[in-house]
Amino acid sequence: MAEGLRPHRHQEFEYRTVRYFDKKRHVFVKEIQYMCMICGRIRHEKYDCYVPPPKSKNKALERNKKKYGNRE
Repeated sequence: MAEGLRPHRHQEFEYRTVRYFDKKRHVFVKEIQYMCMICGRIRHEKYDCYVPPPKSKNKALERNKKKYGNRE
């Protein structure tokens, strides 16, 4: 007669990773699912991903684009 699984520590691996934009909080969310190799238990974790603002462009870069940009 089967008695089920013995007590164990969960040995987890990354099962699925999903990244999406949360419109309410205006932030990217990374959702990771971990699955136990022994019993198949799934655990969820959510992280807020910070997206830095775009860097300002260099004046020299803009000047060179104007000077050399339209050549063929």
